[in-house]
Amino acid sequence: MSHSACFSYCLGDRFDLDVLSPKLATIGQVQRLRDAFLVKMRQGECVVFHYGVLVCWGIEEDNALALCKELGPAVEGPIRATRDEISFAGNPQLDRLTIKHDHFQFPEDDPLHKLAVSHALAQSVKLEAFEEQVAATIKETSPIPETLASKGKIRLPRRKLAVLRGRLYLAKSQVNLHFDLLDKPDFFWDHPELDPYYNLTRANQELDSRLEILNKRLEVIGELLEILADEEHHKHSSFLEWIVIWLISSEILIFIFHDYLGWI
Repeated sequence: MSHSACFSYCLGDRFDLDVLSPKLATIGQVQRLRDAFLVKMRQGECVVFHYGVLVCWGIEEDNALALCKELGPAVEGPIRATRDEISFAGNPQLDRLTIKHDHFQFPEDDPLHKLAVSHALAQSVKLEAFEEQVAATIKETSPIPETLASKGKIRLPRRKLAVLRGRLYLAKSQVNLHFDLLDKPDFFWDHPELDPYYNLTRANQELDSRLEILNKRLEVIGELLEILADEEHHKHSSFLEWIVIWLISSEILIFIFHDYLGWI
């Protein structure tokens, strides 16, 4: 039984559909199914999702990378590119999809079966991009609670604190805005018979447990945001207090000087 490779790539935040559609038309025969484009090529097939992901079936990796490069002008939004790989084969002796050690065996060579699996693979590689983004943000800001624990305050200018708050908020909001992409796609309302393919692949990619971990990491970012907000508020309050002290001191000095002139 011969095996073929399937590569999943997250290239960016999303595709510009106005740029993407004509490019896909030059690559192969395109069929749009809800939020996915199924492209039948001379060698294999690829599934392109509007949220910046493509899944290549039965395509040599060099050709898959060339395809990624060709679709590059249609990519929007900065995101760290991620890649996953599985192997697959057809086995007519089976009556359902089976998965073992990231090797997928299909009972028949049906593009819709691959499309159903592609939805979960695309969500997995997109989630991987979110995971790396959040992990990098937490690592970068980890000195904040350590500094607070050892020194009792964060020795950073207000502007730097505001920048850190903005970056943390941006990381959290980008993930939250795309969380609906990790729910079951609308495609399966039209094809409920393909639910088992999607559900089995979703379980194989451990999407639910990874989402739970990602949520906990987002909670950490939320706590860091609260710490920075409290610190910035404290610095601002201290600044106002010093202004009030300076104004009162100035008023006292003026009063004393005025009385002194009057006494003279």
